Amino acid sequence: MSERDAASHEDAGFLTAANFLSLVRIPLGVGFLAAPDPGWSAAIVAVGAATDLLDGWIARVTRTQSEIGALLDPLCDRVFVFLGLVSFLPSGNLDWAGFVILVLRDIFTGGVFVVTRLAGQHLPFHSRQGGRLTTALQVLALFTLIFAPTYINIPILLVGAASVYAILDYGTAGLRLSWDGP
Repeated sequence: MSERDAASHEDAGFLTAANFLSLVRIPLGVGFLAAPDPGWSAAIVAVGAATDLLDGWIARVTRTQSEIGALLDPLCDRVFVFLGLVSFLPSGNLDWAGFVILVLRDIFTGGVFVVTRLAGQHLPFHSRQGGRLTTALQVLALFTLIFAPTYINIPILLVGAASVYAILDYGTAGLRLSWDGP
């Protein structure tokens, strides 16, 4: 990163357009819990997915990328997906085993983040291909639960495989950073 890029990152502040788009996913997740019908649920998932696609792009275009944005984006993704998936547990369309598989990557990466911070380590948080794939498949799982819940096992298997890949990918990247330094 050049000095100019670093300076723009430091000056970006908290409430940028990109961070706002990330934060919008939290009330969208709460709204998902209260959605009156599948059409509303699908619209909320579509808007949530759109904000996820746009926030990083807007941050890059406006040169307002920041460490807080790099943390907010995946945190808001996880809250949104968690709330969406939780809403299907009472109906029985999603069981606890499927739920755990669908959030496996989130549990792992969140746990690693907390443990490394508690240990006084600072691993920079960067989105990786495995994580993006897992998030996209989680969105597919939400749409499946809305429109074709009998087929949820297919996205569960896909998310499970992508999660294992993401965990290995994030894990090896983290180990490389801890061995080699930033």
